[in-house]
Amino acid sequence: MNKRELIRAISQEIDQSISQDRIAIILDTAVNVVKRTLNAGEPVKWAGFGSFVMKGIPSKRLYSPSLKKYIVTRGMRKIVFVEPRRRK
Repeated sequence: MNKRELIRAISQEIDQSISQDRIAIILDTAVNVVKRTLNAGEPVKWAGFGSFVMKGIPSKRLYSPSLKKYIVTRGMRKIVFVEPRRRK
């Protein structure tokens, strides 16, 4: 499902008086709030759905055959989705 399909599906599920343009603005705003929260180092938890957290990826030492020497990659951060654990 892409963004346009998601907006269309939301529009069909809720009151038709809300335009798809308005839904797109709300969706974009929600995504921006999630990004800001994650960049601040806080997880975003959605009950019954899961959590978005920022995970640190350490730098790595790799051998480059074309350069014939070892190089060190940069560490980075990436967003990870964690599903809630199911109770048995």
